[in-house]
Amino acid sequence: MEKIKNFFKSSSISDKELLFLSWPIFVELFLRVFIGNINVWMISQYSESAVAAVGAANQLLNLSGFIYGFITVGAQIIIAQLIGAEKREQIKQVISTALIGSFILGIIISLIFMMFPEQLLYFMNLPENIVEIGVSYVQIYGASLFITSISSAIIAVLRSHGQTKAALIIPTIAIVFAVIGNYFALYGPFGLPHLGVEGLAISAVISNFISLIFAFIILNRVIGFNIFKLQFKDISFVMLKRILTLGLPSSGENLSYTASQVVVTMIVASLGENMLVAKSYVTAITQFVYLFAASLGQGNQIMIGRNVGAKEFDRAYNRGKRTVVIAMMFTAVISIFTWLAIEPIMHIFTYNPEIIAIAKVVFFVDIFLELGRTVNMIMVGSLNATGDVKFPLICSLIVLWIISLPFSYLLAIPVHLGLVGVWLAYAIDEGLRAVLLIKRWQSGIWRSKSNI
Repeated sequence: MEKIKNFFKSSSISDKELLFLSWPIFVELFLRVFIGNINVWMISQYSESAVAAVGAANQLLNLSGFIYGFITVGAQIIIAQLIGAEKREQIKQVISTALIGSFILGIIISLIFMMFPEQLLYFMNLPENIVEIGVSYVQIYGASLFITSISSAIIAVLRSHGQTKAALIIPTIAIVFAVIGNYFALYGPFGLPHLGVEGLAISAVISNFISLIFAFIILNRVIGFNIFKLQFKDISFVMLKRILTLGLPSSGENLSYTASQVVVTMIVASLGENMLVAKSYVTAITQFVYLFAASLGQGNQIMIGRNVGAKEFDRAYNRGKRTVVIAMMFTAVISIFTWLAIEPIMHIFTYNPEIIAIAKVVFFVDIFLELGRTVNMIMVGSLNATGDVKFPLICSLIVLWIISLPFSYLLAIPVHLGLVGVWLAYAIDEGLRAVLLIKRWQSGIWRSKSNI
């Protein structure tokens, strides 16, 4: 425990570059979450059953991001380390390989969602009425995931070059067009038909396609990489192997976490529609709570990757420590404020007294959960940036699937705590993993993991 206490002692290191890299990421994530919550609000005015359907469907669709993350995350780590090691001549090959790999993987994922939407939703143990609402949404939105996979690869390339402001433009364009499209789909202005949930999916497809066009333009102007001059001779299977060696475990940790959320949704769905709707609202709000930590974590990952590439290991170690302390302070303030103000916040979405009562208790537990989650976001990104990618994945697999999920079921159903029981299990999971990851960072084993 003494080592854990020492970890949180401040170190003299400048935060200027961290904030420079992180603030555009924060704006991007904030816009995503803000618009996501507006969408939830818009759908809640349409139908609370639709809220449950879209919320559950999005959990499935979000899994795809971590699958093509096998490539985008690995490419981002390698590019950051190459820049730190001043070996920029290899970067074009990394970009070419990442873009083609993301496209192929995205096509496979799109085909799965197009062909099996109903089976995927029933797999989540959702009621039949929720499945009927969600099928067309999953099928249409899922068909466009190959577009998102290419955009994500371009955003990763821009960020690894420190071009976080340029990377911000791509999702911002997608978000703006999505909001406009959602308004037309749900409210049918100017005599247009109300397309409902199906219209939301069409809106997402169109907005993602428009943002991809801008992504191609930005990649060419900022990095000097013209997607239309990409040649297959620039693709390297050796480089793809290196990318996947880092990307599979790195994104695998996030994939494991998101997959566990799908299982939790299956548990919550068995408790009734009100509990499922409550989870959709609570999840939407908690995304605001960890925004700051998530953006700092990504900026921190870029810096540590460069430090490790330049063999500045002590600088990387202190950067990781300092970022955890800053992020935890902000998270504590935000999560306590959210708990205190949860009733008026919930009134934005619903006045259902049962759902609001559940949220009040859940958000008290969430204070402790978010502190652990903050440590994990920073430490997982830090370890991944150094090339120490297997340890976070092993921690995630063991703690999530052997401890967290069984406790979620036990506390939610046999102990009759419902959604509060699920959040208690989450808090145990995040706290335990936080301790393990801090100890790993302190051990210094990661110093020998880079192969740049």
